[in-house]
Amino acid sequence: MKIMLLPIITLIWVTAGAVIAWTMPAANQLRATPAAFYHVPMAIAMEIAFVLSALYGIGWLRGRRVESDARSVAYAEVGFAFGIVALITGSVWAKINWNSYWSWDPQQIGIVATLLTYAALFSLRGATEDDLRRRDYWAVYAILGVIAAIFWTFVFRHLTSFSLHPSKTLTGSDPLFKFALRFNIVGFTMLLIWIANLRTRVTMVEERLHDRALQPLQPLASAANEETKEAKDVQWVSN
Repeated sequence: MKIMLLPIITLIWVTAGAVIAWTMPAANQLRATPAAFYHVPMAIAMEIAFVLSALYGIGWLRGRRVESDARSVAYAEVGFAFGIVALITGSVWAKINWNSYWSWDPQQIGIVATLLTYAALFSLRGATEDDLRRRDYWAVYAILGVIAAIFWTFVFRHLTSFSLHPSKTLTGSDPLFKFALRFNIVGFTMLLIWIANLRTRVTMVEERLHDRALQPLQPLASAANEETKEAKDVQWVSN
């Protein structure tokens, strides 16, 4: 019952948020569009995912639990997917407000740079064959990744003098807009946790199947090692 509770609540919450998105007023200094209630919450959920990925990476380094590594990767993967959705919906919102899907705005550059960073980290993880090293390296990657994400999405925009994004969108908007935005942030955060949990379970099942597949081979490997040792002993005695 507890396992089914989160998916049910999440689906109801996200569906309600999607309906609310079509009825809310525009943000301060921006035109009304339902895309706003996907873009911002998805971007924030992405950041939450990357933070959790780093925390579980630290958990792997401290406890060496495979589940910690699996959760770290799962949150990074789901955060990456959420980032892509945030980028697409942000482009739609940009088209409505600034007549262009892409304007080289610092926020646009920042989210693309974040996604490229994690794409590179996924590639580096996949390039390491040894399981322990791959998990150790990934924990470091996850920590560096969230630092890069925070820089590109929160710091970078303040280092430039050009930005189409208004500075007081959230604080100066209608209370209904702020309510709907926060409502969807909670909804997409729950969706993030749900999907990451599912991804972790799949990974853990794959790990168990992999371990079971290796078990029959272990006695054979031990026997081969013993035969090799005996052959060397015989050769040494003969010499």
